[in-house]
Amino acid sequence: MIKRSSLFILLNLIIIIDTLIILFSSLIKDVSSFHYFTVLSNLFMTIIAIVAIYSSIKQKSSHFTDALYLIGTTSLVLVFLVVVLFLSSQYEDPSFLFTGYNFFLHLLNPIFAVFALLLLKDAKFNKKTCFLALIPPFLYAIVYYIFVVLKKEWSDFYNFTLGGKEWASFITLFVILCVTYIISAILVFSYKKLSIQEPQKHPSIKG
Repeated sequence: MIKRSSLFILLNLIIIIDTLIILFSSLIKDVSSFHYFTVLSNLFMTIIAIVAIYSSIKQKSSHFTDALYLIGTTSLVLVFLVVVLFLSSQYEDPSFLFTGYNFFLHLLNPIFAVFALLLLKDAKFNKKTCFLALIPPFLYAIVYYIFVVLKKEWSDFYNFTLGGKEWASFITLFVILCVTYIISAILVFSYKKLSIQEPQKHPSIKG
C-alpha cells in the first residue's frame, strides 16, 4: 500500500508530466529516440507512476506495484550512474548530458523517483525483488546487441563495445548487471532504514 501524501502524489505527477513532455518532443524530432534505454526507462517509470497513483487513490495494497516501482527506480538510477561515470568521460564538454531534455531524463526524474520510493508504505522488498531489477537492462542488452553488433543497424551510441570490440559488450553487460543489483539493494536498504513506517499497534495489558 502506498502512503497517501501530497508529496508522494506531487513527485509522481512531476515524473509523469516531465517524461510525457520529453517523449512527445522526442517523438516529433526522431522516433529513434526510443532506441535509448534512457527514454525507455523513463517511459516505463511513467506507466508505473500512473499505476502507483491510481493504487494510492483507491487505497489498494499492491506489493506487485511496489516491486515494479523498485525496478523502475533502479533503472533510472542506473541511467544516472552510466551518464555520470561512463558517458561523461567520453566527451570534452559533457555538460550537454544534463541540459535540455537530458536534465529531466538523466538527473531530475531519477531523483524524484528515489524520493517517491521512500514514501512507499509497507512495501515488501527482498533479495528476489532486487534480482527482478536486472530484467530491464538485460532485455535491453539483448536488443542492443542484435541491432548494434549483429545487424549493425544502430550505431554504438552507448559505446558498450568500447570502440568496436564485440567481446567487450559481454563484459559491459556483466558490469551493468552487477551495478544494477547493487543499486537495487541499496534502495531497499535505504527504504527499510529511512522510510516512514506505520506504528505497530500493541494490545493494551489489563490487570
